[in-house]
Amino acid sequence: MEKKPVLSIGIIFKNEIRCLERCLKSLAPLREAANCELVMADTGSDDGSREIAERYADILFDFPWVNDFAAARNAVIDRCSGEWYFSLDADEWLDEDIQEFLWFLNGGGENWDFAFITERNYYSYDTNGNYGTFMPWRLMRLSLGVRYEGAIHEHWASAPKYRNLGLGKTLIHHDGYVCMYGPEGKEKRERNMKLLRKKLEEDPDSLLSRLQMIESGGEEPDYLDQVREAVRLVQKKASGWDTLGPSIFRHAINSGRTLRLPELEEWIHIAEELFLDSYFIRMDAAFNIAAYYWGKENFDACVHWGEIGLRAYEDFRAGKGDIACQLYGSLQTTGPLCEMGLRIVLARGYFEVGREDEALALLGGLDFSVLDPQWTDNFLETMQMVYFRSEREIGPLLADAWEGIRAEKPNREWGEKRRAQFIQTGGKTFTAGYQKTETKDASFRRHVWSMYKALEGRCVLGTAAAILESDSPAEIEELLLTVENWDELPVSALAHAVMAGTAFPVLGRPMRLEELDTLAARLVREREDLSDILKCVTGADFSGSWQSLTWARALVLAAVRAYDWKDGEKGLYLAHVFAKVERAFLVGCYTSEVLREENLLALPAMHRFGWYCAEAFDALEIGDSVEYIRLLRKGLVSCESRKDMVEFLINHTPELQTPPPSPELLELAEKVRAMLAAYSPDDPAVAALKASPAYQKVSYLIESAEPLGGQNAR
Repeated sequence: MEKKPVLSIGIIFKNEIRCLERCLKSLAPLREAANCELVMADTGSDDGSREIAERYADILFDFPWVNDFAAARNAVIDRCSGEWYFSLDADEWLDEDIQEFLWFLNGGGENWDFAFITERNYYSYDTNGNYGTFMPWRLMRLSLGVRYEGAIHEHWASAPKYRNLGLGKTLIHHDGYVCMYGPEGKEKRERNMKLLRKKLEEDPDSLLSRLQMIESGGEEPDYLDQVREAVRLVQKKASGWDTLGPSIFRHAINSGRTLRLPELEEWIHIAEELFLDSYFIRMDAAFNIAAYYWGKENFDACVHWGEIGLRAYEDFRAGKGDIACQLYGSLQTTGPLCEMGLRIVLARGYFEVGREDEALALLGGLDFSVLDPQWTDNFLETMQMVYFRSEREIGPLLADAWEGIRAEKPNREWGEKRRAQFIQTGGKTFTAGYQKTETKDASFRRHVWSMYKALEGRCVLGTAAAILESDSPAEIEELLLTVENWDELPVSALAHAVMAGTAFPVLGRPMRLEELDTLAARLVREREDLSDILKCVTGADFSGSWQSLTWARALVLAAVRAYDWKDGEKGLYLAHVFAKVERAFLVGCYTSEVLREENLLALPAMHRFGWYCAEAFDALEIGDSVEYIRLLRKGLVSCESRKDMVEFLINHTPELQTPPPSPELLELAEKVRAMLAAYSPDDPAVAALKASPAYQKVSYLIESAEPLGGQNAR
């Protein structure tokens, strides 16, 4: 006779091809260690889910969907024969640590009727990120005959009347909420909303239904109406207000902050008065309240709520307080990332109210390896604020943070994301715009970029800071040799290196053309005026260094493309430098045969234009302005994008500009014009006057449409 199973595992599913096999595979260790049966109901799959279920289920049956989750769950229970029933969803999976679960099945559950298990609800499919926790009833003694209730959010309503045990070390993972608010979750949302609205029609004062509408209906047009009505029912002390009220006010406060609702501060005060003992308020809501008050610059309130939240985390980790509140809703901020975030917000508050020691102690106690990129950014901005506005020594803390942030925890990908964010956030402080803003701030003590000197030898930002603090070309050269990724080096450090006389690229460290082009483009974006740098870079003799010439070419090309061609002096200088560098580069790259005008089509457009510019300046040097203009126009034909530069040169080249007429010439022009005005245009005297030497001297003044006094014609 076959032995009765100790555990029946029940699952209902429909079109769960994304996650069903993951769920079923996670049960393998439990099924191998205990006598289990797996009973599954398919409520209408057509995506291949049923074929997967067939490979795992002991009992698999069809249950036509009747818009009632409890009915489907109970149909599964009716086919189970184990001592215990364990409910699991397709978008969940059982953690690999099942020792406590096995202890329960092997006698530990003898004196209990129900057990609730911690469920971790992830906010993204990357389970290394943030999450909340819930403690649903998932284990039931089948002999009790208890049934599920509720067409949606079905539950064992009578479970609290029985003997209940919490399995605190057993964990269920769940990522089903991730898709609920995207296109893939549309069908489920519409199904759930239809069922929830029906429940509300039947009982408009049901706080449970209101809470479920708030939790599932964030994209519904009447979401705020549901929130406000739920708050009203709690204040009215409708049935269940004391157990469901904390979760409702948590949602109201979080929505109030996100949507900037006028009721927010009123809700905060009510929640503090009624529910401050609940983790929904003292942990979940406290996180958002502290951040809200920091943004409002109410730093005393920020600290008040930050400290409430910090104590809540300490109690929660120690298992103190109303942990069982999770039976009635999911705590959203129980993950370590949220705790680290609260510490950062509270540290900011401490600093603003003059409690700097406590601020630094909080920041120093962070577990940097659990931060995500956003909180890495927030942490670093907080450190920068402390450094900028005080004389505090934060080098050791910054060094510890860097090591934790770049650690390959929980995996290499996360470590690299945090590291990249650190470089991006810190790199902004090296820009000229950032530094200008700093010096205008009344709280300014020192430039933020200098704090990264503490990371010299560890981080590219430390290298950049060390370069900016040095005036020794040899020392700067040694620092540049340590740069591994030029894309990460703040270009202000490179500009300083060039201005200090350091040869670049560094001897013995050849660079690819693409690297130099990227660096040049970044440098041009960063600096408004490149004149000094261009003089340093292009003043050298390129014959001995191909790398130096390539760098000069990259810098000049980037400058030409970015320049607005308005300032006459700077524009002419840039054009001459461009022509010089282009000629040197072309002569070094191509044979004399290629560099003949009839063969220039072999060159890229910008190089053709460079060749014509160089030839044009040669023509101008020997006084041939006609050839100068011809060559510039030919260059424009070869590279139409340089129209603004060609127009600039024709309008600003001094040799093409006619000097202003002398007073004597202006006087003669006025006399000739008066004489012409005395005759009819077809009078023979007019023709004779125009043929005279006097007229020829001033014809361009008379025939111009401009007033005589404003002439500067070519």
